Amino acid sequence: MEYDAVVFDMDGVLVERSPSWVFDDAAERTLAEADIDDPTAREFRVVRTLEGGLAAAREHFASTYGIRFDDLWHRRNELVTENQVTAMTDGEKALYDDARALLDLPTARGIVSNNQHSAIERVLDRFGLDDRFDTYYGLRPGVEDVGAEKPGTRYMNRALADLTPDRAVYVGDRPSDVAAAHNVGIDAAFVRREFNTDDELEPEPAFDVDSLHELRETLVSGT
Repeated sequence: MEYDAVVFDMDGVLVERSPSWVFDDAAERTLAEADIDDPTAREFRVVRTLEGGLAAAREHFASTYGIRFDDLWHRRNELVTENQVTAMTDGEKALYDDARALLDLPTARGIVSNNQHSAIERVLDRFGLDDRFDTYYGLRPGVEDVGAEKPGTRYMNRALADLTPDRAVYVGDRPSDVAAAHNVGIDAAFVRREFNTDDELEPEPAFDVDSLHELRETLVSGT
């Protein structure tokens, strides 16, 4: 096998993506806890997705409510992790059947996700994968990680520095994952799931597969 490290995205690759209520509920509860009882649709979207950007969010909530948006965003992300635990407990966010396909290969393994770092910890604990990864990185809940999402390279570079591979491959399910791999100079593998079967990729990944089982066979055979 030509790779000595495999780095994974998490949601959509190892576990199912979170249902939309995870984010809807986090935004609603964050606003309610801040005593914003009748938020506008735009205010809801800002807390849910940071629509319009951080500077505009800070200005609006400070001038309208006298509230620090940084605190709202931190709380929103705490609740996103909390809601994902509930989704896993209720079977709404499950481990993919092929998730373990590459976890016994003689390589270093890592995770780099746009999910919360605390959510990665909870996923690994929930599915008994704590000892299968040498390093992992997700986003911190505060605004300090706004803009650090893939295809940015902050956490990809940290994971590669931890793993010190001669040659690594990053496994993802979004075009931004492929771009992130290219941005740090490693190969990308794109896994087709039910939600991304028609995605067109630019740049193209080194591997475009229908499952992690197929990727394993390809990596082991070197073809």
